[in-house]
Amino acid sequence: MSGFLLRRLLACLPTLLGITLVAFVILNLLPSDPVLTWSEAGVPMSAESQARLRAALGAGRGPAERYSDWLLSVVRLDLGRSLRDARPVQEVIGEALPWTALLNLCAMAAIYGVGLPLGFLGARRPGSQGDRWSRRILLILFVVPPFAAALLMQRLFAVRLGLLPLQGTGLGEATGAARLGSLAEHLVLPVLCLALAAWAYTTRYARALFRTLFPAGSVAAARARGLSGLRLARHFAPMAALPFVSILGAVVPALVAGSVVIEEAFSWPGLGRLLVHAVEGRDYPVVLALVLLSACAVLAGQLLVDLAYPALDPRLREQVAPDGSHGG
Repeated sequence: MSGFLLRRLLACLPTLLGITLVAFVILNLLPSDPVLTWSEAGVPMSAESQARLRAALGAGRGPAERYSDWLLSVVRLDLGRSLRDARPVQEVIGEALPWTALLNLCAMAAIYGVGLPLGFLGARRPGSQGDRWSRRILLILFVVPPFAAALLMQRLFAVRLGLLPLQGTGLGEATGAARLGSLAEHLVLPVLCLALAAWAYTTRYARALFRTLFPAGSVAAARARGLSGLRLARHFAPMAALPFVSILGAVVPALVAGSVVIEEAFSWPGLGRLLVHAVEGRDYPVVLALVLLSACAVLAGQLLVDLAYPALDPRLREQVAPDGSHGG
């Protein structure tokens, strides 16, 4: 297993290199430089500050040299300094990372909490009226773009009905124990927007997997043998974990991509909103660091799936370790 893990980690390196290279090329193809962008935004900059900023960007060096210097800095765990306020990029990202982690963890709980039960119910009674209606509704939700869903939910639940807050985190509006309740209220709409499209995919995928894992009549036969609901759940739990792991590989990239739109729409102070503002301000070190972090998150999700499958399915464990050495 350790050899398999090492091969998968080495296979991730060219992907990370390619992603960061594409991001670096795109940033260098942008038509304006950060100095002009900041001047147009009304940020006062002296001639000395402009020269220092251009020197920090490596304006006098070629793109290949600048990219290689950045890679060497990353290897040394130095992501550089933000061009906006000269703070270390690690510090800037560290402030936004907990907010994105909270939002994505809540969204993942909502995705699994709705998608897997619906998929299981659809697998138990395929073609039933409830199964057909749930698939139709989820398909409609799947085709709604995240930004459109955000605007519609804001207009309905926040503006028209006044049931939920419009934007922000709510921590500045409450004190003491009320802060937790305010934060929970502000989480509802962005979490729903992130989960909408994933519900359709999760339900359909889980439904197909559950039908494969639980042949028709197996649950009824188990009940006929006297198994209670709790014992039945324990009996099928190891097999039910396979859809959970399989869907993870698709949920993580969807959450990483969706966070950019949703966080900006709801003024959520996470990495997605930070990326939007960094691109607008031509803050190249922050943009490159966020691209690298997003790529690492997606690849880590795929790697977790690859490692969890052999642990759950002995047949795959034999393929990973064909010599029979399942341990180190």
